[in-house]
Amino acid sequence: MIEDIKRVACVGSGLIGQGWAALFALNGYEVVMQDLSEEKLAEAVERVRGHVDFLVQAELGGSADEEMSRIETTTELSEALRDTDFVQESVYENYDVKKPLYGEMDRIAPAEVIFASSTSGLLMTEIQKAMSVHPERGIVAHPWNPAHLVPLVELCPGELTSKETVDRTYALMEDIGKVPVVLKKEAQGFIANRLSAALWREALNLVETGVASVEDVDRAVKAGPGIRWAIMGPYLTYHLGGGKGGIEYLMRHIGASKASWLETMAKWTVTPESAIEKAVEGVDEMVGDKTLEELEGWRDRHLIALYNLLWKK
Repeated sequence: MIEDIKRVACVGSGLIGQGWAALFALNGYEVVMQDLSEEKLAEAVERVRGHVDFLVQAELGGSADEEMSRIETTTELSEALRDTDFVQESVYENYDVKKPLYGEMDRIAPAEVIFASSTSGLLMTEIQKAMSVHPERGIVAHPWNPAHLVPLVELCPGELTSKETVDRTYALMEDIGKVPVVLKKEAQGFIANRLSAALWREALNLVETGVASVEDVDRAVKAGPGIRWAIMGPYLTYHLGGGKGGIEYLMRHIGASKASWLETMAKWTVTPESAIEKAVEGVDEMVGDKTLEELEGWRDRHLIALYNLLWKK
């Protein structure tokens, strides 16, 4: 555990907040989950229990009962922040929701408490405008779903974020098994979502223009580049693809031929309705009668196997 962080408040108990709560508890931190109603919190605790059971069965934790004993809930924000050392916020993805929340937390929490947002694309510089006391303690800590299984967390400081906030958040994320990356400057969508968005647009385009089916686009990604991406990013992938000449040879010689491909790729910024309809139809056909729970179980078993192979401490 990080010496000066022992208790974490997970503000917002939805899908992402549940994953965070399970992960923090599993790594020995006291956790308080806060949301607006007891009903939401009861559902969240049940989901967190499922995550913890799964992680314990995968030998990533001790006793599920012991891990769950570290988690408590409250509907009162002031109670959640009392005696808390770190806040992981996962509320609705909207400035109109997040900014008033950060303004209130900034007024009532001790100065040393860090506020980390799970936002998938909003900027901390904008959120900090609502923080009149200690805006330097605000930072984005964006996980990838499911937050308790995918190790990536993107740390994006705002204009007023202090180096101490970045360093302490980085250390905490490493301590709970996350793989942190730090943005040098703010960008909407951060790193991985921007890369994912570019791939997603072309995946939609390939189906919408009749080049391939939904199922074959998915198969092409997971059986080709996806299997390499599990161990290498695009830069190392292309460096090795250049042989003895490395990345420079690939980009100056082999890569030049890709210019004609790029001219034929999608350039729209608003998804055409026809592409949405074909995507939905194709996914329905591919999934068939499998339930959401069956699909999540299949996904999680494979993710934990990859995590154990590549990232387990």
